Amino acid sequence: CRCGVYVWGACVCRCGVYVWGACVCRCGVYVCGACVCRCQVGCLCVLVLLGPKNMSRGRDLISIQLEVTERLLEAEERKLLVLTNDIGTSRHSDVLNNSARAKELEIQENSCRRIKMQHQRLQKELQAVATVSLASGPRLRASRSLPAIGLRNTAKHRPTVFDTLVTRMETTCLDVQPPEASPPASPLKLGLSGELVQKDGALVGGSLNALVEHLLPNEYYYPESSFAFAFILCCRLFVKPYELLAKVLRGLQLRKNDPEYPDLAPKYLQLLNEWVDKFPYDFRDERMMVSFKELTQAAAPLSLEMRKTVGHLQANLIKKLNSLEKYERILSQLNIAAMERLIDPKTEVNILRICENPAVVAQQLTYIELERLNNIGPEEFIQTFVKSTEEKEPLYRDMKKTSNLEAYVEWFNRLSYLTATEICVSDKKRDRTKVLDFIVDVAFECRKLHNFNSCMAIIAGLFMSSVNRLKKARTRAIEEKLQELEHLADPVGNYMVYREELKDSTSIAAQSIKSSCVVPFFGLLVKDIYFTQEGNKTRLENGNINFEKCMLLANLVSQVFLWKETMLPFPRVQEVLNYLMTIPALTDDELQLASYELEPPANDGEKRRYQQLREQLGIRRENSRRHTTGTSPFFSSEDSSIKEE
Repeated sequence: CRCGVYVWGACVCRCGVYVWGACVCRCGVYVCGACVCRCQVGCLCVLVLLGPKNMSRGRDLISIQLEVTERLLEAEERKLLVLTNDIGTSRHSDVLNNSARAKELEIQENSCRRIKMQHQRLQKELQAVATVSLASGPRLRASRSLPAIGLRNTAKHRPTVFDTLVTRMETTCLDVQPPEASPPASPLKLGLSGELVQKDGALVGGSLNALVEHLLPNEYYYPESSFAFAFILCCRLFVKPYELLAKVLRGLQLRKNDPEYPDLAPKYLQLLNEWVDKFPYDFRDERMMVSFKELTQAAAPLSLEMRKTVGHLQANLIKKLNSLEKYERILSQLNIAAMERLIDPKTEVNILRICENPAVVAQQLTYIELERLNNIGPEEFIQTFVKSTEEKEPLYRDMKKTSNLEAYVEWFNRLSYLTATEICVSDKKRDRTKVLDFIVDVAFECRKLHNFNSCMAIIAGLFMSSVNRLKKARTRAIEEKLQELEHLADPVGNYMVYREELKDSTSIAAQSIKSSCVVPFFGLLVKDIYFTQEGNKTRLENGNINFEKCMLLANLVSQVFLWKETMLPFPRVQEVLNYLMTIPALTDDELQLASYELEPPANDGEKRRYQQLREQLGIRRENSRRHTTGTSPFFSSEDSSIKEE
């Protein structure tokens, strides 16, 4: 049964009536013959409970069943009429001054028309089934192997992962064929709130109201975590999060006087807890906190256990928000420290002076990557793509906060430029070769730790034009290693080599998820999310929300947060961490100029570029030679001489 209890020959319908069998209605919910299913349509089944000796009584029961169904269809017709009148009244009211409201009314009208067509078709099907079934005579038989109220040989469809949806089924019944003009059963969950559509057992679309209704738990149902995560994540593409939470709150308030309310409130708190756990940054909005407080205050007085649950929920939210503020404060302090080191004449760029073990450097890079990645809110990936409305007013300007995501992108760029800087500030060829070999080894160590983002950042730095032209510093061993790294970063086949290695690394790391992690190449992940967002419409042609797109985005974003609970097994080395996060890095022009000074321009184009850079940066030739200590002139105020090549 839907309650999860196996029963012999009996099922409890949604109306609470025990029945000897149960039929499968169009929405896939087991209901008795006289109950209105969740799709608001009476079940079109024939009651088969009696044997051949009691056929006349069986026909009486069939008549009752068909009459009840006909009455239910008439009631639905009256509801549709009222709904149509309400829409017409709204169209002529002043509320249409709001273009968004006008669009919503248009969508409701389209939904209403579809429901009318569905209603008319069901009426015709009811008449056909009633006529043929009542005339079938002796073909009605009892069957202990089919103890069901319904058309014979009707497949009993079990609830899907989305629980209230149904897959389109072809049914045969008592050798009765429906009229040829009758279309197949529609895989829709119908109701006054809208519709849900599924394809091959997966939810692919629906109106906003229907999706909100599907999110709300009831006494029989709690939404799948995958659906809740995808819907809350992507809701900001079509509704503001505080508006969605307000709808959830209203759903609970409408059930306040129901006898099931004490059992329903804990489910709403569980949904709120999932929201806090996955999307805590949403609650920095005061409007979110208003609904949060109202919902928790509505549930807390029910019992001592509920008060404890509310207390834990509030403490969890405060902890997450404090952690976010602390992280942002640390980022600000790091930026200040980097600026101080930039203007300090004693600043020296030389990673080998800090650490000579590439494995240790790779471990500290993994610490930085994991900490920064875990502090990105999943909603930041979606809010990045929120666009302005036709009125050129940012639709979600008040909540489009993506600072942590932007800080992570800046970290990737910084590591790339720091890689190039380490090589270009080394004055002697021998020192430059040693630094280059060390950095290549760091990239391989990052690869062993499944830290692909640091690995790719280092590769990007190694293949910058300012570094790539320094051929004299490369040995044969370094060339072979660089070719292997270049193969990993090969964009052919949409980074096919990297994607295969990422897949294998994820499988390996999953075996020890508490002590290992996978840090994906963030640039490619953002690219995948971008093309998924831009390549799929948010709304379908009929105005429904494209939930298939929401699931695709949720699957991509969830990859980032698989390793939040990982405790890395190696120690932190604070000196190395401080160096990596605060040491200054040269800009593009400064790197190019430093490269030309290490190995002179090879052609006329490079010579012209070299002259332009010297003029732009205001560095005289006699002061542009770097010291033998490895300190760049961009980090030192001391002068030196330069030899003409």
